[in-house]
Amino acid sequence: MSVWESARVALDMLRLHKLRAFLTMLGVIIGVMSVTIIVMASTGFQYFLTYQIKKLGSDTLIIFYDPSRVREGDTMGGIEGLTTQDVRLIEERVPSVDIASGILQAPSSKVSFGEKSMKDPEVMCTDEKQLLLSRIGIEKGRAFSRGDMDARANVCMIGVDVASRLFGKGDPIGQHITFQGLTLQVIGVMEKFDILGQSNGKNIWIPITTAHDKWMGGDQLSYITARPKEGYGVDRAMDDIWRLLMQKSGNKPIYRVDSRESIIQVFGAIIGFAQVVLAAIAALSLLVGGIGIMNIMLVSVTERTREIGLRKAVGARYTTILAQFLVESAVLSLVGGLIGMGIAFGVGQAVQIGTAIAQKPTPEGLPLPFPWVFGLIAAGFSALIGVVFGMYPAARAAALSPIEALRTE
Repeated sequence: MSVWESARVALDMLRLHKLRAFLTMLGVIIGVMSVTIIVMASTGFQYFLTYQIKKLGSDTLIIFYDPSRVREGDTMGGIEGLTTQDVRLIEERVPSVDIASGILQAPSSKVSFGEKSMKDPEVMCTDEKQLLLSRIGIEKGRAFSRGDMDARANVCMIGVDVASRLFGKGDPIGQHITFQGLTLQVIGVMEKFDILGQSNGKNIWIPITTAHDKWMGGDQLSYITARPKEGYGVDRAMDDIWRLLMQKSGNKPIYRVDSRESIIQVFGAIIGFAQVVLAAIAALSLLVGGIGIMNIMLVSVTERTREIGLRKAVGARYTTILAQFLVESAVLSLVGGLIGMGIAFGVGQAVQIGTAIAQKPTPEGLPLPFPWVFGLIAAGFSALIGVVFGMYPAARAAALSPIEALRTE
């Protein structure tokens, strides 16, 4: 019997015993479906993560003061952190940088307007360039200007949640809010954006010069953001900033320069590792499916003992019987794998269409491209599982004595 003839016989057996075949293939179906959906979901999540970070600008550079990498016993040359002078230094001496902006994270405190108050706003002190770097628009009013910075103006921009909490449906523009003895006039309401569950709705932005001169003192910054000039890559700008800061610190590694692009790469690596681990766990169900196939093939050998004896009596060799049952086992497992792939493909298409109609979590929905190469590998692996677990029943069938087999009732 040829391989194709064995495959035809296997398909005939599937048609004759549909329910039994389905229950036998269930483990393989679930295994291939789970592995494929995990790969699709991780690809979709990576797309979503990239989309979220690109909303803020994947080319944005972030500079931190990080003295933790200085060896014990070494000094930091009197440098205690980032300052507004570092922003000017980067803009003036790094030709690959377009703009830079400093940010000071202020402690959260209650903000009030009349009898209304909000206990936990997120207060950021920055300059007029930060909106450009963050790709945040103004919903109402205006943004900071250079004049506000130079005049140390008592003004602020607020998020939509702050505006809703303090002013309700009223117009916040021109109103004054107070916190920690500092009174600020609201000049703008920022557009709301969400990234990975975090929102700017509770933000209050204050001019950095106002915060330094009238509130917190000093000229310290929490971190600096920057953007490379057009024609310069992110890596080039990062290297240039790093060399400048190392020169300033006397080659002490007290700074860290990152980019949102590198954050995407780090998250991508984490997602890839999680994908492999989850896929490996899901693949365990393929082993369960393989055991089910071994069980049904043993039953098949028992049911077809007389057939095996008759074939051996007319000259069928050991290898012929062995190949027949191995092919049947592989076909059984392969069909299960293909069904699992089909279900995964259908789920992916349904999610894509549903999210595209809802325009969530992105305006294009959530793409879940079907991993054809990976799916075919999974289906081939399921066939291999069938061969491996079908080896014992096939060998048992091939080893039957034709006389004993023919005498079996």
